[in-house]
Amino acid sequence: MANLGTGGANLIKSHEGFSLKFYGDPVGYPTVGWGHLITKTKTYTKNTTGNPNDSLLTQAQANALSSSLNLGYTSPISQTQANNFFTNDTAKAVAAVNKLAPPNGHTFSQSQFDALVSLTFNGGSGVLATADVQAMLKYEQIYPSFIGPRTTNELDTCSRLVSKAFSYDRNLQRRRNEEATLFCKGSGYTHKYPVYTV
Repeated sequence: MANLGTGGANLIKSHEGFSLKFYGDPVGYPTVGWGHLITKTKTYTKNTTGNPNDSLLTQAQANALSSSLNLGYTSPISQTQANNFFTNDTAKAVAAVNKLAPPNGHTFSQSQFDALVSLTFNGGSGVLATADVQAMLKYEQIYPSFIGPRTTNELDTCSRLVSKAFSYDRNLQRRRNEEATLFCKGSGYTHKYPVYTV
């Protein structure tokens, strides 16, 4: 069982925004830490900027929410609590990626694993079942454990498959390109086709 590496954790954190205080996410759901969803039963101010400070709940709202849900914590939370939420929240994505079975005993590099966890954390485990992700996972040349050499055409195919696999949610192109770049890191091929271009 692989674990989320520093590269993957940093990528996720850099795109989630962070606040020790309760804030509304883009839908208005109360959130804290690095995108830790508190509940979907109430909505507050929607975050339209990506900066959690622009949609903070008032202390009275946070205390009322905490009390109504018997959370056992209120706003602001501690850094330790934020770290624990992040570990628990990413665990589901880590487990989903660990369930993947690359062909013929191949294995993911840490960077590949981290990129897939970031994609899954953001898009849900269903993203791993999409046709583009499945096509990439079936291509043996994609894995660092592939005994090469790879032809120029195979390297190009790897780049194209990665681009298509990470072309998920056009609103998040910058994040998807960073994930695809991380996936290709140290693999012998590059992320030369930005997402949504092939």
